[in-house]
Amino acid sequence: MESRKIALASLIASLYAILVYILPMTSFLLWQVRIADSLLPLVTVLGYPAVIGVSVGCFIGNILAAPWGSSGLNFLDALLGSLVNFVAGYTAYKLAYRRGFLLRVAAVLSQVMIVSIGVGSYLRWFLLWAFNTDVTLVVSIAGVLPGSLVSIFFLGLPLSLGVERALKTTGYRVEV
Repeated sequence: MESRKIALASLIASLYAILVYILPMTSFLLWQVRIADSLLPLVTVLGYPAVIGVSVGCFIGNILAAPWGSSGLNFLDALLGSLVNFVAGYTAYKLAYRRGFLLRVAAVLSQVMIVSIGVGSYLRWFLLWAFNTDVTLVVSIAGVLPGSLVSIFFLGLPLSLGVERALKTTGYRVEV
């Protein structure tokens, strides 16, 4: 990776981690709106460096702010969350990087589903282990889904469109 791509990935990772760290009350547990996830659709504009950025940022943010009361669970949350973000980011990158609006919408909706199912699948166990709260898999996924729609689709899609417009205006081009 050339230095410009590393800098871009680092910037996105930093923003993601900071948003998780300063907003832990909305970034974890069953009913969450993880504002940092609004950065996920940037992969459709900024490419692979953004995929790395949202993955590393999730790892750092979860290590620093996870509420599980156990360093082991925090580390596991960081690993699983960053893996989910990588899969969601890479999927959207492959579907819609530098392609049309409809493909971008489809890619962002795929991110919503991947994050909701991925995080919802392991979140139920974290709730049980950390807080002795037993919820079903369906409830766990359904708890993550509305927040993912808000952060990834309703905040992230307009953010990615705005960044794309700004880049076109300035003539800046991200090469992958």
